[in-house]
Amino acid sequence: MNDWIFGETPRIPNPHVARDPVTEPEHYSQGAVEVIDVIMLLGLDPCAANVLKYVSRHRLKGGKDDLRKAARYIELMLKNYDRWYRKDGEDEPHHN
Repeated sequence: MNDWIFGETPRIPNPHVARDPVTEPEHYSQGAVEVIDVIMLLGLDPCAANVLKYVSRHRLKGGKDDLRKAARYIELMLKNYDRWYRKDGEDEPHHN
């Protein structure tokens, strides 16, 4: 996990050292911030986490398929919004 969340210097990947595909997959480790760190810091639910995951890696791994996967999770979130996200008696936020 990157230490930047805890106020320490971020770990900068060394391009000359082989990355472990399990603990540091290249498609999730773009620069000093890893996707999992952002997901945990923001406390994202599984659907929102998957949207972030697929959108952030699409250029390095799955291309349009990853964008379709992200869209599927957004569709699920919209379809189930009232059940999963809206609190009882709460109106949908209005934006100007």
